[in-house]
Amino acid sequence: MPRQGDDHYRTLGVSTTASDEQVRAAYLVLARRLHPDLADGPADRRLAEAAMGSVNEAWRVLGDRGRRSAYDLARRPPEPVVRPSPVDEAFHGRRGDSFQAIPVPRAVGCLLQFGPAVVVVALLVGIVVATAFMGGGREVAPRLGPGSCVELSSTIRVVPCTVETPVIVARRVAGTPCPLGSVTLVLPTLIEQVCVAPPGTPSG
Repeated sequence: MPRQGDDHYRTLGVSTTASDEQVRAAYLVLARRLHPDLADGPADRRLAEAAMGSVNEAWRVLGDRGRRSAYDLARRPPEPVVRPSPVDEAFHGRRGDSFQAIPVPRAVGCLLQFGPAVVVVALLVGIVVATAFMGGGREVAPRLGPGSCVELSSTIRVVPCTVETPVIVARRVAGTPCPLGSVTLVLPTLIEQVCVAPPGTPSG
């Protein structure tokens, strides 16, 4: 890699397309003219030695075909990095994202973006409606009201009140808060709930 500021072609006074013979001839002319032995005084001799050092280095590089090829390659400016414009990036997607590079009609894009959420909501609504209809045959007794005592197992069953049976303290729309100390039990219709308090709780 040449040092910054080195230009061996300029040092020898030849073009970058000069032949080997032209390079050699230019070197010989400069070597005769700049040789330190031809200098008059010490100061001139130092200047001639520095100039001759540059000429010798240029000849060492350009006078050998292998070194010259490597030097030419190192002098070549780096290829510019091609960056997509913001318009191209917005249209074709970011580099590396092959799916964003596919243009999609707006309607299809909306369907792909919101479709899954709509399907999930529709399924949930369907389940609620179906459960309500299927649960219509069950007895969600109006007896499951405040003051009724219940037995809790896989179902809720009204039983005679004893000191050991839980008691319903409220019947409300599903999702509303129950009184402090009671437990929420959603009824099979999924739209109502009862609030059940531990055994011994007053039903008032």
